[in-house]
Amino acid sequence: MAISIEEALLAKAQQDQQNQMGTGTAAVLGGGAGALLGAAAGEVPYQGGLFINKLKDRLTAGKGLTPVPKTGMQGIRAAVKPGPRFAGGLVGAILGGALGAGIQREAMQDNPAAVLLAKLQTKGSLSPSETQQLQSVLADTYSNITGVA
Repeated sequence: MAISIEEALLAKAQQDQQNQMGTGTAAVLGGGAGALLGAAAGEVPYQGGLFINKLKDRLTAGKGLTPVPKTGMQGIRAAVKPGPRFAGGLVGAILGGALGAGIQREAMQDNPAAVLLAKLQTKGSLSPSETQQLQSVLADTYSNITGVA
């Protein structure tokens, strides 16, 4: 079964398009990575605040004073209240999602097979470097079609 160069280039362009990651997937992956990094970055000021509070309690105890104990509601509110870890995770998720989608769009270059096909159909002649690129794309496409490496 012989196929034309145009058919082979079209098949390669379609195959390359199917293999690319979608914008939604890139946004979800970027958002997840950003949330993890943001939450980790928010942990630093949180731990710093805990250290300052412990130091303040030790200094207070050293002067013979007793720190004011937290009431039951204050402890619950402190445990539930979103802090720097939540804020860092939220900001990281938002920025990471936008960045992931933006990087994916920037990474989508013109498909070489599609560019060569368009040039063949419009101009009809290729430069020596484009001919070499065409040979490479066709060899890859024919290998995938026939299963021969």
